[in-house]
Amino acid sequence: MNRPILIIEDDPDIAEVLAYALEKEQFVTRVALTGEEGLVASLDRSNPPAIILLDLLLPGMSGTELCRRLRQETTTVFTPIIIITAKAFELDGPTYLNLGANDYIVKPFSIGDVIKRVRSFLPGQLIDSMMLPPSAPG
Repeated sequence: MNRPILIIEDDPDIAEVLAYALEKEQFVTRVALTGEEGLVASLDRSNPPAIILLDLLLPGMSGTELCRRLRQETTTVFTPIIIITAKAFELDGPTYLNLGANDYIVKPFSIGDVIKRVRSFLPGQLIDSMMLPPSAPG
C-alpha cells in the first residue's frame, strides 16, 4: 500500500487542486481541512502519511502549533513536512525550518514546483542528513 501525501489545507479549492495534481502523478492523497483533523490523520498508525503538506493559517489549531506537535510525536518526527503558506504571511526560510518543517512553498505556487518538492522527499530521493529531525531552536 502506498502511504498518502497528507494535505492539511483549510481552503477546499486549494486542497482539491493539490490532491488532483498529485493524484494525476499517481500519488495517493488524503485531505484534512483543520489542524485537529490534520493531527488525527498524521498520527493514523494504520495509514501514516509519507509527506505532509501543511498550511499555516488553519482554523482551530494553527499550522505552526501542529508542526511543532508533529515533531514531538515518535510517529511523525521523521515525516517530511512542507509548509505551504500565503505570501502575505511569508516568513524567512530559517523560521519555517525552526518550526520543524523540512521545506516551504509560498502561495501562489506552481503545481510543478509542489510535485518536484514532494518527489524530493520520497524514499530513495533523501540524503541521509535530511532524515534527521530538525534541531530545536536555540
